[in-house]
Amino acid sequence: AIDALLVLSGSVLTSYVGVCGLFQRMAGDRCLPEFFSITNSWRGSPHYTILIFFAVCASMCVLLDGDITLLGAIYSISFLLVMGLFAFCGLWMKLTRPTLPRTINTHPMMFVLGLILVATAFTAVVILHPEMLTYFYMYYGITTFMVMTTFARETIFSTFLRLVSKNRLVRRTLKLFIKMDVAQKWVKSKLDLLRSQGVVYYTKNASLSQINRALQYIEENEEARWVRVVHVYQDQKDIPQHLVEYVQLLDCVYPRIRVDCILAKGEFGPSMVHHISKRISVPVNCMFINCPRKSFKHSLDRMGGVRVILNSEKGSLLDGIRLSLGSPQAPTDPDAVRSRLRNGVVTFLGGADAAESSEGEEPEQTH
Repeated sequence: AIDALLVLSGSVLTSYVGVCGLFQRMAGDRCLPEFFSITNSWRGSPHYTILIFFAVCASMCVLLDGDITLLGAIYSISFLLVMGLFAFCGLWMKLTRPTLPRTINTHPMMFVLGLILVATAFTAVVILHPEMLTYFYMYYGITTFMVMTTFARETIFSTFLRLVSKNRLVRRTLKLFIKMDVAQKWVKSKLDLLRSQGVVYYTKNASLSQINRALQYIEENEEARWVRVVHVYQDQKDIPQHLVEYVQLLDCVYPRIRVDCILAKGEFGPSMVHHISKRISVPVNCMFINCPRKSFKHSLDRMGGVRVILNSEKGSLLDGIRLSLGSPQAPTDPDAVRSRLRNGVVTFLGGADAAESSEGEEPEQTH
């Protein structure tokens, strides 16, 4: 009995630790409402997540009348799907991120074999307990609905304001339940907050197509409408020749997105990422990079949670031809860069080693 108590306590505590970390990460990545990232001031634990997870587990026990066999079947279905996702994602990373540095290289056929074995076990569990799929779909559907609603918050808020302003029937109906002024003010504040959230995209080269692909990804998958394109340099001559012009051009191409350029002096690495995150108040997990190559000396787990969204791409062919012909390099002096910029914003930040000395200073900006 003591052994069983210890084993079950360990598994239950492990599940609570796992779900708290998962929900906090998804809330930080804006896949779930910020509600799940709230922590209490006493212990620093996400109490709302703990209570909701307890309610979900308790409701499952009530629906299945505490039948251990049926609860085990539900657990088996969920666990096998997670294992199948591990195999699928490992194979997908092999195909889509071939240059991603990794310490362990596994042959793709091992992922295929694992996926086949998991599918076989999943089929066996479903054949033995087909009625459990109903409960699984119910809980999975609720979770998916919550995530998709979070993704569509901007659309929902905008549609609400549009209906309220143009449809009298909607206004009269809502007045029966809520105060219109309070509701509109709350929705507008939430909408402004979503649109003012910023993200960062680190670029090594002045590649117009690569930055454009990054902006397309952000427009399709992120709520933020403020993008800072950041380039880290060690010497002014290393600043890409047309980076500022490309940012200015894309700022005009995407009228719904504000695109700024930040030039930070230093070496790109974990300390620089945290320094920029602190200076511009953008979380590290809202910073994007291209897929690093094997020559990148920092591992991704040390980068603080930056997200890989695109494969690496070399500079444009036109830039390569200009450099090979020895064409004069565009001025990279800060004053010269400022003189060429009109609509966008360029910011010059000191390196990560100057974080303490510049903590109370505002970054210099030029419009």
